[in-house]
Amino acid sequence: MKKFKRILSLILAVLPMLYTAVAVFFFMPERVAAHFDIHGNIDRYGSKYEAFLLPAILLVMYGIVMIVRHFTEKSSTDDEKTRRNSDIGDTVMILILVLLNAVDILTLTAMNQPTIFSDAGSLASVIVSVIVGIVFILLGNIMPKTKRNHIMGMRMKFCMDTDEHWYIANRAGGIALVLAGLVTIAAGLILRSVAYIFVMVIALIVFLTVATIYSYVIIKKTENG
Repeated sequence: MKKFKRILSLILAVLPMLYTAVAVFFFMPERVAAHFDIHGNIDRYGSKYEAFLLPAILLVMYGIVMIVRHFTEKSSTDDEKTRRNSDIGDTVMILILVLLNAVDILTLTAMNQPTIFSDAGSLASVIVSVIVGIVFILLGNIMPKTKRNHIMGMRMKFCMDTDEHWYIANRAGGIALVLAGLVTIAAGLILRSVAYIFVMVIALIVFLTVATIYSYVIIKKTENG
């Protein structure tokens, strides 16, 4: 399963570069819509080759993450904890890559057919907000299942000393992500524009702040008896 997930994540990381090349060289005009304002109106045109920017960033980020994970796994002394976190990390990587593939496909479509962002009732904004919200919900359910590590999860100093404290903080963080995911989906469906991003960011800040404070208070109570 580990090998399958690693291969799948590699395919998902490389795939955007391949279908972007097909779109750029065979379907897109020389100048395309390159940026949209908050209402979905085009405010800048640019070269079709700008479409390669997101796939290139995705590949670089994927490479950096895989290098960091390789050295982290190699230096770990707890094989069981490393195996579990590695498996969860592969799942998270796949979820994020699926999201970024969806975003890249919508970006290519918008650049070639800008009418998809022509009004505040943008279907693309709704689709992306729902996908992002679902990813947050899935990540929120995964967080409490992770073991202590220095790469993913709630990693504040006060929750890194014991497995119990780690679980308390990451369970609270997981709930915060689930709530942020639900708010993101609702904002996308109601606002039907990229304005959902502002609601999403505020929801993340508020829920994660509350989760951090809550877990700190609970952990201190357990320490004091």
